Amino acid sequence: MREDAAAGMNAALIAAARGNAGMVRRVGRAGAWVAMLLALLLPGVAAAQARRGAPDPARPHPAERAWIEACVLTAQAHPPRAAFGRCAWRIVSACQGEASESLLAARLPAMPDRPNSLTLCTQAETTIWQGQMERWLRETGLLATAEAQEPLRRAQRAFLAYRDAACIAEGLLSAPGDAEAHRLACRLEQTALRALELKRQRDEIWLAIAAASVDGP
Repeated sequence: MREDAAAGMNAALIAAARGNAGMVRRVGRAGAWVAMLLALLLPGVAAAQARRGAPDPARPHPAERAWIEACVLTAQAHPPRAAFGRCAWRIVSACQGEASESLLAARLPAMPDRPNSLTLCTQAETTIWQGQMERWLRETGLLATAEAQEPLRRAQRAFLAYRDAACIAEGLLSAPGDAEAHRLACRLEQTALRALELKRQRDEIWLAIAAASVDGP
């Protein structure tokens, strides 16, 4: 009995895959149930595969990530807000085709596969700064003393909660037509400033470690 049901299910699978409705009718009750399940599930699977295959228009390009890293290197002696002024919003500007006086920004290649919408460009740059923030947080944690670990984690959790609440408020306090743009702009700025602040902390720990190694025996 089980073998007959299994055979019926296998036949139904094959028939459903081939679109052979007559065969599905001949394989019995088990096959009919499988065919019904396939009819419900296969369109969803196909849609999910299509979504996975489609490129994300807000995904940053490698050249954009490399540009942020290069810009931060050129601004490494600057405090976070000064480095923010040099490096933030340049990806958004280049993404939208705006000319830049910065030689570094001028070297960003054209990205023809992304629509030049402010929303997508802002999301792409925010993703880059998010990645930098997480990287510098990890490096700061690796260099920090044991007693600084928990305060560092608490500070990061508090920042994330503040950023999300502040940027939601920024959108709600804006005109309806500008709400989403202002929320996204707030998120980019807050994320970039926090990333650069973490980099400053990391660099200062590095310098302290290097000075101690030079002064030591």
